[in-house]
Amino acid sequence: MGRFIFSLILITNLTFAMSQKQDKEVIKVVKNNNVQEVQKIEGVNFFTEKSSYKKGENVCFILENKSNDEIFLPSSAPYAIFDKNKPEVAIFSPIATQVITTVKPNERKQFCWNQKDIEGTEVPSGDYFARITIFDKSGKKYFLKADFSIKLK
Repeated sequence: MGRFIFSLILITNLTFAMSQKQDKEVIKVVKNNNVQEVQKIEGVNFFTEKSSYKKGENVCFILENKSNDEIFLPSSAPYAIFDKNKPEVAIFSPIATQVITTVKPNERKQFCWNQKDIEGTEVPSGDYFARITIFDKSGKKYFLKADFSIKLK
């Protein structure tokens, strides 16, 4: 019964999210005039393979579940890339299958980005971050963030 309720809540959240315009994603959520920060979830890590990448090199980041509980991804690629200087709008968010993906305890998922924006243009050197959306077993949504930079050399 609990699994059914969780699935129903998650599907409702995904349906609402999918009904919104998909070409831009807002990272800041205003709640009671406060900006909601990126959250942490015990035992779950999201990080890049390294802190600095050369132009043209794939930027790879890893979601690692070291908790005792399953976590859930709302799609096959639930991440977006943001410029640190303009964090309000995603510069890239992959088109992905809208299917709930389970990440079991001690499981890792890797995602890579080719340094191109939503229009397919290579992004300039600078400081960026990837943000991933995950859900816990109760259906609570979390945003995890991984910082990195892109340099000419």
